[in-house]
Amino acid sequence: MNALLLDILPQVRQGYCCSQLLFSLAQQLVGVESPDLMLTMRGLCHGIGQSGGPCGLLTGGAAVLAWLSTTREDEPHPMLDAMTNEYAAWFMERTGGYGGAGCENVSRGLAAEAGSPLPEGGMPPMELCGDLLAECWEKLLDIYDSYGLEGVRS
Repeated sequence: MNALLLDILPQVRQGYCCSQLLFSLAQQLVGVESPDLMLTMRGLCHGIGQSGGPCGLLTGGAAVLAWLSTTREDEPHPMLDAMTNEYAAWFMERTGGYGGAGCENVSRGLAAEAGSPLPEGGMPPMELCGDLLAECWEKLLDIYDSYGLEGVRS
């Protein structure tokens, strides 16, 4: 199991989804808690409520970048669109072989790579998405560092 997943295992056991887990990591990064926003991130779970929408790692990552790059004065970073585009382009390339960036597509692609069946009608087990979550977090940290976001939110 990925070391990052071990750190967030208590939240996985509480039922947090990918978008919430990314946001939790972002809160830890800057030492700021926002329980209301953590609850709000639930709306991005499972392809936006199992609607076939985009993977929560994509939408959650975009939300994390917006949150991390907005100052206390509610001013967005002037390069927010570029950061979000960089992340989205990376995610699309990373998951390109899965048939789309929808949660179900990504889950099926990850299951196929792992050689394990996807549960019928259910959401994928976190162990299936854990490595991709870790890759997404690393990409978000790369963007965070390259755009000098340290200290913006804290």
